[in-house]
Amino acid sequence: MQITIKAFLLVFLLTCYGCVSTTFLPTDESAIYAPTESIKVYWEEPQKSYTIIGRVSAESEDLDEETLFKELKQKAMAAGAHAIIMGGTSQQSSVVGTPIYGGGTLIVPVSSTRIDAMAIRFAD
Repeated sequence: MQITIKAFLLVFLLTCYGCVSTTFLPTDESAIYAPTESIKVYWEEPQKSYTIIGRVSAESEDLDEETLFKELKQKAMAAGAHAIIMGGTSQQSSVVGTPIYGGGTLIVPVSSTRIDAMAIRFAD
C-alpha cells in the first residue's frame, strides 16, 4: 500500500510540474493581428494613444511569478500586442482529495499563482 501512495505522488507531481495555463481574451474576436517580436511592459497607463486588444493571463500551480511573467509576455506577443499594462497578481490555496485503493483519501495541498494584464496596440 505504501508503494502505491508513493507511486501516485510521483506521477501526480510529474504531470503537474511545469504546467502553465495562458489565456488571451480578445476585445474584438474579428480583429487579427500579426505576432510581435518584442513587447513593452507598463505598470500604469502609457501616455501615448493605444487600443486595448484583450486581456492576457497566466496561471500555474508550481511555477514562480517570474516564469509566469515570461509566459504572459509570450502570449501577448503571439496575439499581436505592442505592450501590456500589468494588472494584479493573485494566489489561491486549496486541497485536492484523491481516493486511495483500499479505502481512505489522499489529501494534497495545492496553491496557484495567477497574473493578469491588458494587451494593447499603439496607434500608428
